[in-house]
Amino acid sequence: MRKNIFSLYFMLFALVVFSQEIGSISGTVIDKETGKTIPNAEILIVEITQGVVVSENGTFEIKNVKPGTYTLSAHALGFITNTHKNIRVYAGENKNIHFSMEPENIALEEVTVSATKINKTIDKIGSPVYVINRKEIERTEGRNIEEVLIRVPGVFTEDRYHNETNLVSFRGVGLHTHVTRGILVLVDGVSLTEAMGRTDFEGVDMENAEKVEILKGPVSALYGPNGITGVINIVEKSPKEGFHGKAKASYGSYNSMTLSGDVNGGKDGFRYLVKGKYFNTDGYLDRSESSSSRFGVKLVQRFNNAGKLQFTTDYISSEMDIPGTLTQEQFDDRSTFASNLFADYNRDVIRTNFVYTQNLNNKIDLYGNLYYRNNNSDGFYADYSYSEDDINSIGGELRSQFKNTVFGKENSIIVGVSMLNEKGVNETFRRDTKTGSVGMKTNDGESIYNMFGAFIEDEFMLTSKLGITLGLRYDLVDYDWTDSLHEGEENTTATTSISSFSPKFGFAYNPTKNTTVFGNIARGFNPPQISQLFVGSSYSGLANPDLKPEYITNYELGIRANIKQKFMVQASFFMMDFTDQITTEIIPEIDPDNPVYQNVGKTKHTGLETSLEYHFTNKFNIYTNYSYLDARFNDDPDYGDNTLRKTPHNMMNAGLRYEFKFGLITALDYKFVDKFYMDNEEVNEYEGYSLLNIKLMYNWKGFMISAAVNNVLDTNYATYAYSSESYNPITHQTSWETKYIPGWPVNINTAISYRF
Repeated sequence: MRKNIFSLYFMLFALVVFSQEIGSISGTVIDKETGKTIPNAEILIVEITQGVVVSENGTFEIKNVKPGTYTLSAHALGFITNTHKNIRVYAGENKNIHFSMEPENIALEEVTVSATKINKTIDKIGSPVYVINRKEIERTEGRNIEEVLIRVPGVFTEDRYHNETNLVSFRGVGLHTHVTRGILVLVDGVSLTEAMGRTDFEGVDMENAEKVEILKGPVSALYGPNGITGVINIVEKSPKEGFHGKAKASYGSYNSMTLSGDVNGGKDGFRYLVKGKYFNTDGYLDRSESSSSRFGVKLVQRFNNAGKLQFTTDYISSEMDIPGTLTQEQFDDRSTFASNLFADYNRDVIRTNFVYTQNLNNKIDLYGNLYYRNNNSDGFYADYSYSEDDINSIGGELRSQFKNTVFGKENSIIVGVSMLNEKGVNETFRRDTKTGSVGMKTNDGESIYNMFGAFIEDEFMLTSKLGITLGLRYDLVDYDWTDSLHEGEENTTATTSISSFSPKFGFAYNPTKNTTVFGNIARGFNPPQISQLFVGSSYSGLANPDLKPEYITNYELGIRANIKQKFMVQASFFMMDFTDQITTEIIPEIDPDNPVYQNVGKTKHTGLETSLEYHFTNKFNIYTNYSYLDARFNDDPDYGDNTLRKTPHNMMNAGLRYEFKFGLITALDYKFVDKFYMDNEEVNEYEGYSLLNIKLMYNWKGFMISAAVNNVLDTNYATYAYSSESYNPITHQTSWETKYIPGWPVNINTAISYRF
């Protein structure tokens, strides 16, 4: 008994002694503008990576802190990071700290962008850049990438079936295909775009996007092929210490339903995020059902003085019917008729990547990633064909950033190499358009892309206000196609290589703290696909082994400013010389029935993009953006100086946000798309459209309830409008066919979520 009493006494004594050798830090976090508390902010002791999450009443306490002098930082979504330095903690005492945080959008030099491969503040970037944070993603409907990009000028989208497969185009480039091309899409800085240049936005999870970064203009000097008009970088949610999560359910018109959720947390240097989502809709047109399921895991381990390792894996499974297009008469009558009887697409995608980052003495930043993707799909966009594809990609990148001084001025050099091996196996069959039965095989082969790139970029501060950027990248693309179907002279097996240098010059001048004058001259490089070179199809185009790469040279000058911390403006004027753009056209002397891939010579894209945002208060703001685009051929033998199809001259978006004191948020968005030609011959013209969307949101103690009414005015508009000539071999005459895919009539979506 005495031993037990002695042991208990000893433990109590040790506990008292230990408590006298440690201290604690507590405090509050509030919004500087409104005075309200900021729950769920993260407080971190920088030197020892120890931290906590702020409670619902805005208070925090970090226990078991060894005596010493520390730096404390407060992070909260939508606010500028706040830092307190030289905080002295004494043994046995509690240090009280108060954080007063400012909204994120009031200072250009505080908003960082990682789409430039290294974290840069906006005031140092020589290109148009847009950052959409989580708050703005939620205030729009935010269900897919199209609805998020409404705040960015010069973006043409085709949300053909109102599901998760969107086509996005910058500055009138890439609209001759059925998927997004010409824009490099990243998730946490790792490429989602395939070697052939195709991006499926089904792989993008907007529910867990912390912010979306959009960088306009060619990015080939850093990223190589496929980014000839810009980059979209989706930065996913970073897990926080403790245990947190969110559950959300939504339901809307045409039995559209979403169920999603995530849990995240961690302790010390380890963090985790587990997420899932289910989406389903019956669609507006007949046979336009679509569904998808996804599951993902993110694991982050911070090592003391040894960097950070991040592992991410995602699995996406989707199914969708493809109803086809409507005729002019059907579109005008608002028919829901499905011209396709069997066309559909099923896809399973697996993405896995490792990312390692390390900072050495604040002078050298090291970065490495290794990723693997598998895209397994079957189906087709039309009734008469069926295909099975299995695409496996493995790639990676190593790069370093070196910070130093040259002639007493700040200098930063980034060098790196990247590699990608992408192997695709394809089998294509004819399908009976009356019965849907799969028949004769028309294609069977294996395609291999081997891509290597090496790059260097130097950012040098000529003065404290003027910085210049010089970049150069070399890319080598090896093609290997094996035809497993045909024999003899009909066999199309082939190999070839294409290489390119992509230079860039940019500058950013800051005449005042919150004003940046920027400009750049950059070259973009987009190689043709193996299917375009050697395979082809009657649906997308006949092969042309003489295709040359697409090149864009971009000249840009612009300004962005933050006036009195209330008025944000960005405007830029650009000219793009597009050489050897790849498109498909019917050439009767080659094939009167099927289009042929070809380089259409030179086109010039000239335009103006402006973005304005005014904050009356932190609770009330308005925005508008406008773009003018003139995209024309340069004396083409067939088209002269005609306007490129699907390139409207004028586009505009506008909206307002207002948050009432009791927690209700109202959001209104307006979208205008000008008329445009549906063909390169300038024969058929689509009249354009206007849309109005309204959303209400209410937040209360972690709960969020919302209701959105989209297309309030019930506009009959087309998300896809295209025309082509058909040739009659009997009469030897051609006639025009117009094809439309309608957008949804007025529709409603409601949602409820809980965050803990």
